[in-house]
Parts: sequence; C-alpha cells; structure tokens
Amino acid sequence: MELPIVFNNRYQLVKKIGEGGLAEVYQAQDMALGRMVAVKALRPQYTRDPNFLVNFHREAQSVARLSDSFIVAVYDFGQDRDRPYIVFEWIPGSDLRSLLDEQKVIPVEQAVEYGLEICSAVGAAHRAGLVHGDLKPGNILVTPNNQAKVTDFGLARALGESAMDDGEVVWGTPSYFAPEQAAGDRVLPATDVYAIGIILYEMLVGRVPFIGTDDQDVARKQLYEAHVPIDQINPNIPEPVARIVDAAMAKNPNERFLTADHLREALLMYKQGRLSVTSGQAPISAVVGSPLQAVGFSLPMSARPASRPTPHHFVAASQSPHKKRSSGLNTMMVIFGIVAVTAVLGIVLLLAAISAAYLQNGNLGDWFAPAQTVAPPPPGQLRMPDLIGLPQDAAKTALENMGLTMAVQGQEPHSTWPAFTIIRQGTAAGDLVRPGTKISVVLSQGPPVLELPDVRGMRYEEAQQILASMDLVPQKYEEWSAETPGKVIDQTPPPGSVVESRTLITLVVSNGSRVPMGANFANQISLTAYEIPRVQYKAGENAGFTFFWQAVVPMEANYTLLIYLTTPQGGIVSKIEATPQNGAKPTSRWKMGEPIVDPYQLPIPITTAPGDYQIRIAFGQANGNRLPIVEPGRGELDNLGALILRSVQVVP
Repeated sequence: MELPIVFNNRYQLVKKIGEGGLAEVYQAQDMALGRMVAVKALRPQYTRDPNFLVNFHREAQSVARLSDSFIVAVYDFGQDRDRPYIVFEWIPGSDLRSLLDEQKVIPVEQAVEYGLEICSAVGAAHRAGLVHGDLKPGNILVTPNNQAKVTDFGLARALGESAMDDGEVVWGTPSYFAPEQAAGDRVLPATDVYAIGIILYEMLVGRVPFIGTDDQDVARKQLYEAHVPIDQINPNIPEPVARIVDAAMAKNPNERFLTADHLREALLMYKQGRLSVTSGQAPISAVVGSPLQAVGFSLPMSARPASRPTPHHFVAASQSPHKKRSSGLNTMMVIFGIVAVTAVLGIVLLLAAISAAYLQNGNLGDWFAPAQTVAPPPPGQLRMPDLIGLPQDAAKTALENMGLTMAVQGQEPHSTWPAFTIIRQGTAAGDLVRPGTKISVVLSQGPPVLELPDVRGMRYEEAQQILASMDLVPQKYEEWSAETPGKVIDQTPPPGSVVESRTLITLVVSNGSRVPMGANFANQISLTAYEIPRVQYKAGENAGFTFFWQAVVPMEANYTLLIYLTTPQGGIVSKIEATPQNGAKPTSRWKMGEPIVDPYQLPIPITTAPGDYQIRIAFGQANGNRLPIVEPGRGELDNLGALILRSVQVVP
C-alpha cells in the first residue's frame, strides 16, 4: 500500500513497522481519539482464504477477552479495502528478541522483573481459559520505561485443546515449546510455563537450552533431553533462581508450576528474599503450586523422557528476526524428512515430517501458515474452502467472493468456537463444486454452560473424575489442612457457578496437618516439619504444636526453645520457654540424626482480641543471644532473628 492511507475514515497509516508471513504492521494515527496505535492488516493474498481469516480473527477475539497492564491491548477490529485489520495499543521501543541480540545476557534482577511481568500477562490468559501457545522473546515488547508486554495471541488455544490443528500440524516455535506441544497433546497453562522457563533461561545465560541442526532436531531434544541447569553454566546465578527455572522446565507438566500465576509467586518470593534452597527442602514448584512430592533440589524428574508421541508435523511460528523473506515466496517450501531415533529395542520413528514457514521483521510478532501444494480445479469448478471456525458473516462473504452461496442449517453448542462461527459444513473442504452451489453450514451456539458441582469433601481422584467427565479441566493445588490428606477442601470457581466447558477448575487439596519446613538453626539443628491440628482458636484455649527436630551435628550445648504468639507487627501476646527445668529434653542429649518429636501447648490469653496472629520460634543461647537461623525453609525470618512459622486466627 502507498502511504499514507486511512482505514474506515479513522486510522491513518503512517509507516510500516513490521511484517510477517500473513500480516503487515503499521504505525497509525487514531484520528478520532488523537492517539498513536498499531494496525496489523492481513496481506491481500490471504483475504479470501477462510483458513487465514480464522487465525486472524481468533487473535482479535483472544486478546479482547483479556485485561492486564502487561498485555498489548486490542482496541478495534475491522475491514477496509477488503483487508481485515486489528488495532493494537501502540508500544514504542523494541522487543525482547532485539534486546537479547544486543545484550546477550540480562542481569538477574532485571530478568526476574521481566519474568514477573510476563507471568502477570500470561496468568491473565490462563484465568480466562486461554493458553498463549507461542511465547518467545519476539512476542514480548519492551517499553521505553523497561516494562515487558506480551503480544501475538494468534495461536492462543482454549484450555485442553490439542496442540495440533486439524491438519495434524503442531503450531509453535520449537526452541520454546513444551514437550507435550511437540507431541501434539493437550495444551494446559503449564505449557506456557515451560516456554517462560526457556525465556528466563535465555535471558540469564544468553542462549536457549536446546540447539539442533533443524527444528525437528530441537523438537526431539525438547521431548527427550534434560537441560543443563543455568547455575552450572554461570555459578553466579542465585541457586533459588536456577531451581525456579528447573521447575518451570520439567518435562512432565504435572511437575511444573500449575499456571503462570504460580511461577510468578515463586519469582516474587525470590525477589522479596523469602525463597532459598537447601538439600532437605522440597522443590520450589511444590511450594507454590505443583503436586510434585519428591524431595531435593535436583532437576525434578526433568531428565525422564516423556511418553513417546505419535509422529506429527511441526510448523515453526518464527525464526530469527533477522532472516529475510525469499524473493517471490510467501512461505518456504515444505521440508519432508524422517528421523530415525535409536532406542533400546530398535529404531523408533520419531517424526514424520516438519514444515516451516519463516518470516519476521517487526515488533508485533509473526504470522505463518503451512505451505500447501494443491492441484488447480478443472475448468468450471471451484475447490471448496475450509469454513470451520470462521464467523458467519466472514464465511458468507468468502463464499460469495467465490461465486457460492451459504445456507444455515441450524445451530449447536460447541466447546471451542464462539457463537455464530461455523462448526460444520455440508461440503467438505477441498471438494470440487460448481459456481452457484449452495453450501450448507451449522453454526456454533457457543460453549455449553453447566453448573459447577460441589466436590469439596471428596477425594481428589473422585473429584477429578467427575469434573473431567463434564469436560472441565481440573488442576490440583495442595495446602495445609487438618482434613484427611488427599481430600478436596476448596474449589475455584465456587460450587454453583455457571461455567463453560473446558474451564480450568482449581481444586485445593489437603496435604495434612504436618507442614514440611527444612529450617536450619546455626547448622546444628534442623526443623524438618511441624504439625498443627487447626488454625482457628478462641481466647483462653491452647494452640497445640508438635515440632520434629533433628540434630545435624553432635550436640554439646543446651538451648532454650522460645515459642511466641505475636501480632503481625511482632508484639508478643504469649510465649513458652522450653528448658530442662520445665520438662523439655536437653538439646545436649539429642543424638545426631535421631528424629526428635517435641509437642507443646501454647496458651492464648483470655484477653486476646479476635484477629490474625503469628507463631514464631527461636532458640536462645546461654549468653542471651538467639541461635542464628541459616535457612528459614518454608518459614520467614523476622527482624529480630526469630522464625515466623504461620498465621493463626483468634475468633469470637
């Protein structure tokens, strides 16, 4: 297009700022509101192809559903000069890909800050029932004030959808997609978590974890090879950050953070100094939202290969932003190849083929589609397009442009496509038809809605089965509770909520009243766990505790255990001083490695006002000082050298 031109008497296109395989991106002036915007316009050669129109319209719908300050907002969607376009928030600056190409490595604190912002944006998508599906540095813009914003939801999928399209093609970017994405399995929020883990990895060490001879080789490594931990590449990277990346990149999605929100929680805990790692502590993902139960901080089963997938094609969404489009071609030729993978019992066919369409130049992401070779129809006949997923009006226009007509035969609920989109067509895509043929279609009524049952009090396995049978997506989040371990104690959304199929249902599951800790006092005493039967009390009652100690060296000195009930600000309400004089077993008699079970009853004064309080502990020495806490584990240090275990409530 020769600039400047105006779309729909409102958006004056000023200059082209980027282009991809399917679309061109322009800086534009919104003349109605007097602000700069970005306009992404579908390339003219694709405006009559329903398949490309579906993907283009899907992006506008996906982002319009989301609201987060770290997502590039969609303002408008329209069509002018036979070109559909999307109007985006204007973001001056660059993208993370360009920043990494320039700087190679991002400082740890800045990388964590970018990670928090990316997780905030992607978490909003997860809460809305979407998986981004193509997170990579080129789809993360960086504003002049150094803020990250996520864009390009063109490949976004509903929770639980397959990672493949109907043509058995896996969409995504092999350097950043998850093993289940490579296998063409269902996508979940953990799929995006894996991609964010790789982005963090690349920011911190200057390269992606898996590099291969081609996309097919990279996909194989994503499936079967363990990554090198970043603190082995750069020992200066803090161990908690390295373990966060390890947990995000676990091969098994059940061992990662459940959602981007949980990964954000881990990064926030690190930023606030509330997260550190010891060899006796559960993996970080177990602390902030993974069902993983293994102990230790090594790669959480990441090295175990995923189940071998059925062979699939891979379509890369992009490659390096510096590679140019070949003259006269919209996409690269399809590359066919067969890779033989040597296994214990023989040769396993891994991947049947890989087709890739490459083109990038700009800040708002890439648009790609599989190249196809289709014989032209005979004279006087047309080849039927694929209308599935296309809005009714767009499908009608596309057919009329071909000399065909459309007849709506009915409507049905559909779990994926929104209302008034095509879910079934009477003439199959690719069939030959004559001009003037009437094409029958069935429209979507939108996802079926259902009332969410109350699964609280059930065993998790039973609740999971019920929700899955209703085409809902259950996710497990374990938490302390006096209830029987494995019992569902809460659910989100709450019972009785009206939800669509494939909605993410978070089930809070009891892991019992014993809380693993991993706290270290002066490299002498380890608090491995504590047990508390309940967290609500009335004034005048006793709060019961059982501590599980272990001496990690031969003990010589006697220390006084101090147990406090305090206000959140640290004011002491009640305390116990456990000494040999009042019945406590002297610490000098603790045998190294022997478990010490240590119960107490902490009185809550009758004058205690209702509200939130904290349980804190410390060890006093003979000189009046407190034993230093080397590692707080799952607790938190206060400014006086005590360990905050948890909050309790005093109720009327």
